[in-house]
Amino acid sequence: MLKKGASLRGLRQKYGIKHRKKFSAVHSVLKQKRKCPQCGSLRFGREAVGIWSCKKCGYKVTGTAYDVEV
Repeated sequence: MLKKGASLRGLRQKYGIKHRKKFSAVHSVLKQKRKCPQCGSLRFGREAVGIWSCKKCGYKVTGTAYDVEV
C-alpha cells in the first residue's frame, strides 16, 4: 500500500502498482522544496527539463531532469 498523501493523480488501476509507485517517487522528488545555492531562498525550482533557476536572484544551473545536484 502507498503512503497516505502520495501523489497518484491521473494514475488509475490499469497502470499497475509498480508504475504508480515509480511515478509517485519521481513526482515527490520533483516537487520538493529546494534552497537556492546562491541566495538561500526557497524559490528555487525547475524551469524546464534539466534547467533549474531561482525566481528571486535569477541564478540558473543545469542538472538532471527531476533533480539538481548542486
